[in-house]
Amino acid sequence: MAENGKTWDDQAQLVAGTRLKRVRLQQNLSIRQLSELAGISKTSVVQVEAGRTSRRSTYLKVATVLGLHLENLLQSGSADGLPYAVHRIQDDRWFDLSRFDDGLLPEKAQTDQATRTSLKGVTPLNILSSRLEQGRIKPTILELSAPSETRSHAGEEHVFILEGSAIVGVGEHQVTLEQGESITFWSAEPHSYMPHPNSKLPVRLLSVRVDA
Repeated sequence: MAENGKTWDDQAQLVAGTRLKRVRLQQNLSIRQLSELAGISKTSVVQVEAGRTSRRSTYLKVATVLGLHLENLLQSGSADGLPYAVHRIQDDRWFDLSRFDDGLLPEKAQTDQATRTSLKGVTPLNILSSRLEQGRIKPTILELSAPSETRSHAGEEHVFILEGSAIVGVGEHQVTLEQGESITFWSAEPHSYMPHPNSKLPVRLLSVRVDA
């Protein structure tokens, strides 16, 4: 993309468009609202956010409405801070999968796996903080010592077995997975997780949700 002596390659356009979209969402602006404020069509906004337009002036109009300096947009960490999120061990916060609205598990269970395993009727859930503020990917760690309750929610879910063997129920299907294996399913289907009868406890799995 070349205009006014400035040249951006395809990657630069994609980075700029993605960052502009993140800021639009942070400012709670719809595509229609942004298009009206910028004086361009909704199609143009969609093309900008996807990095698919060749007109630098269109990016400039969108950036101006969002209060961003176009030439600074491609600098590392620009637009909305760091482009990643990290979860450290000290960030662990364990809840009950089925009742996480009740708050954290007891204090000792936060740092002691044996205590979590001993809790009856509880499926420990660690909501990882490595989530982007405006992102759709929701990673969690589950520890299974007994079958979980059946769940159903919008979107997709990917489950990867970190330790042990598990049985993942999806609808009427029961899928056995060994350590290092995974499954992806439509999470609107009733689903549950349980340790395999022959597995060492607890079974640990990574669950990654992408909500619709």
